[in-house]
Amino acid sequence: MSARACLTAALDAARDWHSALPAVSVFCPWPDDLKWADHSPTPGPAIALVQSNPGACIGAARPLLAALQAIAEDVEWRHSYTEDEVGRHFLDTFGWFELAGPTGHFITHQTRITVGYWGPGLNYPRHQHAPEELYTVVSGEAQFMADGEADCTLHTGDTRFHASNQPHAMITHASPVLTLVFWRGDGLADPPRMTT
Repeated sequence: MSARACLTAALDAARDWHSALPAVSVFCPWPDDLKWADHSPTPGPAIALVQSNPGACIGAARPLLAALQAIAEDVEWRHSYTEDEVGRHFLDTFGWFELAGPTGHFITHQTRITVGYWGPGLNYPRHQHAPEELYTVVSGEAQFMADGEADCTLHTGDTRFHASNQPHAMITHASPVLTLVFWRGDGLADPPRMTT
């Protein structure tokens, strides 16, 4: 199967996941302006980790996990932070890519859909960004923290909303976490910034 066909299958699985989680379908409609964009794959440490250690996954998330593992070698992996900000170990066990959005493998200006992987034992420091976001956990688990809200540990199928410019953070313990994140609002293509 070609890379484009695999990415299309992953997009279809993401759409099914969107439909399966009421919080997501309320947060944003599925985009109707999606157009293929031919991005070259970028290697990254998350490729092998997503394929070998995605964390526990149950139920309706299994097809999405399989689709994301299938495209791990075909996507444009990115890092948003420097080693000075997060440390070498973080960068060696983290990665994300934009499945759909203003600069994604599928272009849309209605929303942004990203995939993020954090390995075990990582501290994702407090950061913020203009767009609102809704995390969904595909596999594994992580502790989520946001200013003004109680900390919570999320597992497969759980969601967490972050308001515009609401500082938030995440910690993984023994398990990694693989997420599919939906974004809405202004500044979809803007990078996050560390909260001082």
